[in-house]
Order: sequence, then C-alpha cells, then structure tokens
Amino acid sequence: MSNPTLEVGSLTRQLANGNTEELKFAPGVNLLVGKPNTGKTKWLQTLDYLLGEDGDNPYDSSEEEELVAKYDAAAVELFVGGERYWVERRWRERGAKGKLFVNGEPNGARDFQLFLLEKLEVPELSFPKGNPMSGQTWPLLSFRMLLRHMFRRQLFWGDIADKQPEGEQHACIMQFLGLAENLYTDDYGRLVALKLKSERLKARREQYGRTLDDLARDIVSDPDFTVGVNSTTIQNVQKKIQNEMDELRVKREALISGAANDGLSEDVQSVVSKLAETRATIIVKLEEHKIRAKASAERIEDLSSYHSNLANEMMRLDRAEDAGRLLSDLKVTHCPACDQEVTNISPDPDQCFLCHQKLPEEPLVEGLGAVRLQFEKDRLKGEEQEAKELLLAVKADAKKINEHISEGEEILQKVENELKPARQIVAGLIQDEISAIDMDLGELNERQRQIDRVNVALRLGQGLTDEISELEREISPLREAVDEAARATDFAIATAQIEEGMNAYLQAINKYRAGSWRHSPVSFDVYRNSFTIRVGAKKWQAALGGTDTLYFLMAYHYGLMTLSCKEGFHYPGLTIIDVPGEFSGEAVEDKENFIVQPFIELLNTDEYQGVQFIITGAAFTGLDEVNRIHLTHVHTA
Repeated sequence: MSNPTLEVGSLTRQLANGNTEELKFAPGVNLLVGKPNTGKTKWLQTLDYLLGEDGDNPYDSSEEEELVAKYDAAAVELFVGGERYWVERRWRERGAKGKLFVNGEPNGARDFQLFLLEKLEVPELSFPKGNPMSGQTWPLLSFRMLLRHMFRRQLFWGDIADKQPEGEQHACIMQFLGLAENLYTDDYGRLVALKLKSERLKARREQYGRTLDDLARDIVSDPDFTVGVNSTTIQNVQKKIQNEMDELRVKREALISGAANDGLSEDVQSVVSKLAETRATIIVKLEEHKIRAKASAERIEDLSSYHSNLANEMMRLDRAEDAGRLLSDLKVTHCPACDQEVTNISPDPDQCFLCHQKLPEEPLVEGLGAVRLQFEKDRLKGEEQEAKELLLAVKADAKKINEHISEGEEILQKVENELKPARQIVAGLIQDEISAIDMDLGELNERQRQIDRVNVALRLGQGLTDEISELEREISPLREAVDEAARATDFAIATAQIEEGMNAYLQAINKYRAGSWRHSPVSFDVYRNSFTIRVGAKKWQAALGGTDTLYFLMAYHYGLMTLSCKEGFHYPGLTIIDVPGEFSGEAVEDKENFIVQPFIELLNTDEYQGVQFIITGAAFTGLDEVNRIHLTHVHTA
C-alpha cells in the first residue's frame, strides 16, 4: 500500500455491571447484519463517537432510559498506518467526558483529529469556506469533515455528504484527490488576506473621496469648481483666493494712504511716518527680547534642576561617610568559610586577628575608601559651585532682558498714544470702506484655512492610494505564484480516477442485475473553487430520483475507495455504510447483495489489502469472502 490506511479492529462497549460487549472487524468487507432493531445503527454511532465526535455519547442522547444507564464507556482498536492504537471514551468518569484516551493518554477531540491526520499522512491545512474573498476565517480541514464522506449514516442519503456546505465538500474532495495542498497554500492565504485588505482600502478611499468632494464643494463655493476635488483644483482655488486677498490689501493700503494725504498736513504726515518706523522697530526688538526671555527661563529651569540633583548627591555621600565611620570598628565574629565563631584572637596587634597575617604598615583599605569619598565630595562641591554661579549669571541676564521688555513696552505704548489722534482722523474718513475690506479679508482668510484643511485631508486620501499601490505590489508576485500552482495542477487526471471508479461500480451492478442503472455514465469535474457531478448532461440531483440515488451514492463511495491504493491521493481506505431499512418507499433487503458485490471483488484484490468496508443490512445471504457479524437480539420498547 502506498498510502497509510485507517482500519477498525475490535469495537467494545462496557456495561455498568462491568461486563463488555464486543464486535470484531477484519480487513476487507464486513457485513453487520441483523433484523430491524438489533442495534446495528447504535453500534456504528458508538464507532462514530470513538472517531472524534465532540457531542454527547450515543447513549446519553438515547430516548430509551434503559440504554442511558446501561453503558459506561466504549473503546475501539484502530490500526492507523499499520500501527495499533486503543481509543476509549469514558463518559461516566469524572473529568473525562469530552476526552479521547489513546493508549491511555487523554486527548481533546481536536487533538485527536490532528493525531489521525498526522498518522494518515494527510496534510494539515486550512481552506476558504465558500467565497475566498468573503472575509471569513479559514477553518482547519479536519478529519471529521473528511469522515462525512467516509461514513454514510442511515438518515443521510440525500447528498454526497449531507448537511455539509458545498465549499466544505469541495475542500474534502480536493484533499482526497491530493490537490488541496497544491492550492490551499500559505501563498494563497496571504494573497486572499492582502486582496481583502486592498478591497477594503479601495472602498474606504471611494467613500472618503465622495465625502471629501461634498464637503469641499460647500467650503469652496466657487462656480469654477465643477469637477471632483483633487490637488490641481485645490491649488487653483488657493491661488484665486490669494490673488483676491492681495488685491484687497493693495486697495486697503491705497485707501489709508489717500485718506492720510487728504486728512493730515505734511508736517503731521512726516511725524506719523517717523512714529510708524519707530513702532515697527520697537515691535521687532520686543519680539527678539521675548524669544531670549523664553530661552533664559528654560535655561534657568534646567540649571535649577541640575543644582538640586548635585545637592542631593552631596547629601548621599555625607550619609555614606557617616555610615563608614560607624561601621569601621565592626570586626569579623564568624569564619566566612565554616561559619564558626572566631575565638582564638591573635595577641600580636601587628597581625590580623582572623588570618594571622602581618598587617600592612598603613591602613590602605580604610584610607582608599576615605580618599575616594573625599574626591567625590570635592568634585561635587566644585560642580555645585559652578552650577550656582552659572545660575546666578543666567538669572541676571534674564532680569536685564525683562527690563528691556518692560522699557520697550512703555515706549511702544507712548508711540501708540501719539499715533492715536492721526489714526482717528484717517479712520473717520475711510471707516466704512476699510471695515468692508477687512470683512472681505477675514472671510477670504477663513476660506483659505478651510481649503488648507481640505488639502490636508486630500493628502490623507493620497496616503490611502499609496497604501493600495504598495499592497498591489505585494499581491502581484503572490497572484502569479498561486496562478502558476493552479495551472500546474492537473484536475482532469485526478478526477478521472474517481470518475472511472464510479462508472465501474455502475457497470458492475448492471452485470449483477440487468437494467439497475439505466442512465448515462457519470462525469466528475473539479475546478479550482468548485466541482460538479453530472449524469449525462444534467447535474446528478436533477437527473436522479428514488432508488437511483442509492446506487449513485454507493458508486461515489466505491470511487473514493479506489483512490486508497493510488500514489498521491489521501483517501484513508475506510468506508462505513449504514443502509436505510427503506429507500424511496421500497425495502432495501432484496437489493443488498448486488450493491455489495463490487466492493467484495475490489477488496479481494492484492493491491487493496488493508482497505476496509463496513456495511449494515438485514441479511446479505449468499455473499462469500466477507466477515459476517450477526446481531440477533431484537430490542423492543
């Protein structure tokens, strides 16, 4: 076998009284037979629960109170890739209800699924559920999703995997065909994430642009503003507003100059001109002094903080010096090696009382410590004195600057008072015209500020465009890589395998019962994001009805099973079928043999050794080369 397979050995249920019930399965075809109500479905539900179902156990959910209290646990012997594992569910044991025990080790349902995927060498990957651009998180393509195509439950005979979304069905088929790892790559995931981000930014930019355009039209109020807002239209409007403001200022200056000439004598005009020059000079100097005053204030604050830190450091050194004097007389009372009390004090004062070595002529250690402390204190005192002197100098300079400011403000006030009569004369002549111009200038100035804000907002929109362009540059090589992987994937060859298997099954049942399949052959097509199964020219759901659906779904499982021995596919070789008692109003019993015979012939070939097929039925009489498990006890209400 080229692919690892999953095989069921023994299946056991533990009763509350300590006894066990057991079924033994074998490789090949296993027939689980018995009359209605002999428990075939319940046994398969137990197996399903042991294969990672994360809901309630099949007995707690039973409507029969007798079964609820009858069983405490269940176990299955699994052969995964040829290795044996004992899997248990102990739903009565405290703290073990949601766990699966693999060879005694507890696992969560998700961990158990990952364990099976790893042992079966099925790639662990995530897939887009539905439209890849929907924005949904990509879920893990789990073992339970695959099991929906391997385990046909009794009530689920309406689709290839009932109650499973089409996107999930497609992902499972791709996984079985060995195509999923070529398409659901990390590059594909990053590509989708970047494209989603790009689309969101484009939508945001579009909405942003419409909103900004509406706001700009209200702000600009310009008849020439007929197109959407952009850098060119904003520059044109700014230029137009600036020209209007320049014209108004020229007009204002002309009015003032004309009024001054008309209302003031030449002598007064000369005085006013000199006062105006003095006023301008004073204002410039005041501004310079205020800038220097601000810098001096910041310098004073920095020097004050530095001086305070030096003083605190001096205090810490003084405390260290005091501590040194207090602790200098302390002697070693216990040996540092053995921690015993030192009692044999040397009588010689020139020897160390602890190590009995000759003491140095000068107390080097104490002297060095004192010298270092004194050096640090002297250094800090020098820095403190320097900082103090510098602080005094800066404060003196700041005082002079403030005096200059006060002096300048007094002179400015005097000049303003001297100019006031002349201003009143001129203002009286042109007050209305100047007021109107000033109002127009104020309005234009406000419009100019609003246009500047629109320009800033426009640059934010350009930032969105730049971000989109950067994303597109990242998307381009990823798209090429993903498209190349899709082009290199031969969907036709992969789907031809399952298509041939399905049609081989349908031909086989016609051989065993002529006319069983009266329709055209099945065609199976898988694409990058979808798949179709047709009977003739129609989709199979529209073409088939009644018992033909039963034959078609059995053919689907047969086609999947043929993938088990082929290199590059990931079908685990296990199929479980719980045949309904009736299908489309007809008893299934008389159809059982010929729908099973193709599986017997397939699994008895050498290349399919280790592949397993489990199917329930009422009789299966006359079938050979199978493992028959007969249930006889009928459970009645």
